[in-house]
This record gives sequence, structure tokens and C-alpha cells, in this order.
Amino acid sequence: MRILHIAPHLGGGVGKAHATVTEAERQGGTSIRRSYLLLEAPRDKTYAERIRANGCELHVTPDPVTIARLAAEADIVQIEWWNHPRLYGLLASETLPALRLVIWTHISGLAAPLIPRRLVEAADHVLFTSPCSLDAPNLQAAIRARPGAIGVANSGFGFDGVVRGERSPGAPLRCGYIGTLDFVKLHPRLFDFLDAVESPISVGLWGQYDPQGPVAVGAAAMRRPGRVRFEGYADDPARVLSDLDLFIYLLAPGHYGTGENALVEAMSAGCVPVVWGNAAEAAIVSDGETGRVVRSGEEFIATIAELSAAPARLARLSAAARIEATRRHSPAATAQVLADAYRTAMSSAKQRRPFREILGLDARAWFESSLADWMSEGAVRLVASLAAAKGSLAHFRACFPSDPSLAGWRPASVQAGGCSPVRSSGSLMTRFGA
Repeated sequence: MRILHIAPHLGGGVGKAHATVTEAERQGGTSIRRSYLLLEAPRDKTYAERIRANGCELHVTPDPVTIARLAAEADIVQIEWWNHPRLYGLLASETLPALRLVIWTHISGLAAPLIPRRLVEAADHVLFTSPCSLDAPNLQAAIRARPGAIGVANSGFGFDGVVRGERSPGAPLRCGYIGTLDFVKLHPRLFDFLDAVESPISVGLWGQYDPQGPVAVGAAAMRRPGRVRFEGYADDPARVLSDLDLFIYLLAPGHYGTGENALVEAMSAGCVPVVWGNAAEAAIVSDGETGRVVRSGEEFIATIAELSAAPARLARLSAAARIEATRRHSPAATAQVLADAYRTAMSSAKQRRPFREILGLDARAWFESSLADWMSEGAVRLVASLAAAKGSLAHFRACFPSDPSLAGWRPASVQAGGCSPVRSSGSLMTRFGA
């Protein structure tokens, strides 16, 4: 069976998920041949090279004729979906021929950015990366109409055999975070909460960040800024996590994440997670059993004090987190879910999909379709972000600098029931915004 994956790139959690699944398939034996079509050249080639080493073909930024040929030769085309501008550009260009369509979504869709309902309806099979997406408000009718065509395939996998570092009795809790250091994802009051903790703690933050940006400014404004350290990129996250007691995973309400790869990795290393009570995190962490789920700053502060004073409880949570990460987040299980989805999709004939009608004609329509009510927290972050990343308005403008529909535009008002997408006409960008 020949599967063509179309993805903007293979970085971060998506790249790791596919590298891990293809390694599991290679070890277990498979009749599936996977090819990957990337709409951007990889910045970090680590996962792309691992995927290639597993016997998969990679096609980086091919021309439209090659894209059409690859899609026609495949038994199934799988779209790795998140609201990346180049995905919209490719689909709306109507380059793709008749195909069988599987979609694996890598955003939750619970808040902006939304998963387009009509895209879900047009697919032969749809897989979410978390069961929390089954509650996405705009997808309820589509899910009820075709329950057999909807499933969940975990995309977050942990580490095997991490050896925990020794913890000195009475030592301050070693806390940390690995991931996106941007308030697009982090809770806006993270540093207020860390500052208010009375227990002695040290907090390491691993990830790329702007030394002059809002995150750095927020940390510097703390009364006790010395308790937070910016550690840079984590070259060996398993080693970093093995030395931490707590994984401080306080993400913004309404964030776009779903599989939460970093969270699963932390649990697999026995690092006890303390997470904000968003749906995606609460679907992974069982409060009081495999970590703690907090819903206020006061609850976070009390939780840190409690765990500081109870090393035996901390050890029990650590052991339970490791067991749960292994039990629920297996790459072999995800590979089986994908294979089952392919068998379902193969019962359908190839057909053309009206992507332009589904998504709109220009970049403004594509961006607006992801917002719903743009005054929601998630939508405001996408509109206001100055970083050309993660499906923000700035990202769309960077990918489609000549699209007149985006020139000087911002959502102007909130209408009853949310922001109504304006599907204005406009030329599609050559080579999908390149």
C-alpha cells in the first residue's frame, strides 16, 4: 500500500511522531510504503533523515507537476493538518488529482485555529491526535454523521529506559520546561505564578526564545528572577528530564496543541507533570495519579508547596507517570490505528475534492476560516502575534507577501455568532506562496 504524506515540514512533534512510527513499522514489518512531500525545506533535518533511514522517500518542495504525479501514484494521500499557510495554498490551488484522502490533525481544534468542518467532511478518514478533539464545537455534526470514519491516533511518544538522577533529601525541587518559549503557547501569567511560589525551587526553561521578546521581559520582571534560567535548545531532552523533579507545563488557555509530545516525554522519564487544566493536557495527565492538573495560580502555588513537603508522594507520582506513558503512548499502537484507517479508506474510490470551495480563494479567507470568534484568546494570539510562525497572521503574510487580500487587513469587528469569513476573490500565489 502506497501512502503519500503531505506536510508543511517534519519538524517538532510531527516529525518525531512520523520518525518513531516508521521505526516501529520497520522493526515489526509492514506492507506500507510511505513517501513524504514537504512544502518547506527542513530547517532541522534530524527527523527527516530518520524517516529517510526507515526506507521512506522524501520529496522537498517539488513543482506542481511532480506533486500531481506523486498524488496520482499513491493509493492514499494523507494530509498532516495544522493551519499552516502553505497547506491552504497547495490544496486551494487544485493541483491534486482524484485521490483517497486521510487527514491526521495535529491541532486540537477546540479553539482557534479551528479544523475546517468541511475538510473533515470531505475526507475518507480523519484521525485526531487526542480524544479531546472529539469535543471540537464546529465538528460535532461531522463526527455524528460518520462515526466510523473518525478515530484517534496518538502522536506523542516517550523515551525508553531513562535512568533517573539521584535526588538529595531536602533539596529544592528541580523544575523545568521544554518546548515553545512564546506566549502563543505559554500561560500569560507563568512568571507571576513562579514568582509567587514560597517553596525554594529552581526552574530551567529549554527552547529557542527571543532575548528581547515578551518571555524574556516577563522573566526579568520577576521579584525573584534568579529562580528562572534560560537553558537554550535541549540537545538531549531525555538527559534533561532525568534530572528534573517537576515538569512545569502551564500552557495558555485555548492553545493550539494536542498530542503534547514534550509532556509525554517528561512522563516517560519519571518527571512529574504539573499542567494547566486545558483539555489536551487533562486528557494525558490524571490529576493526583500521574501528575497534577491545576486551574488557578493559587492551586499551582499550593501544589508546589505540597510536593515540596512530600517526597514520598512525589516518588509515587513519578513511577505512575512512567507506567502510564508507556501504556497509553505506544508507537506500535499508533501504527496499527493508521493501518486500520487506510483499510477503511481503501474501500472508497479515488475522487477529486473541492478544496478551493471548502477553504476559500485567497489567504485572507484561509486565515479567517481558522478563527471563528476572533476575540477568543486563541484567535487574538493568532492575529496579534508578530512572529511569523504557527499559523499566525504574520505567518500568512510571510508566506503570501503579494496576496492583496492581506494588505493592511485585520479583523475589524465581531459579528453575532463570531467572525464571518469573507471569501473574496484573488489570485493564488505561484508555487503555493513560495
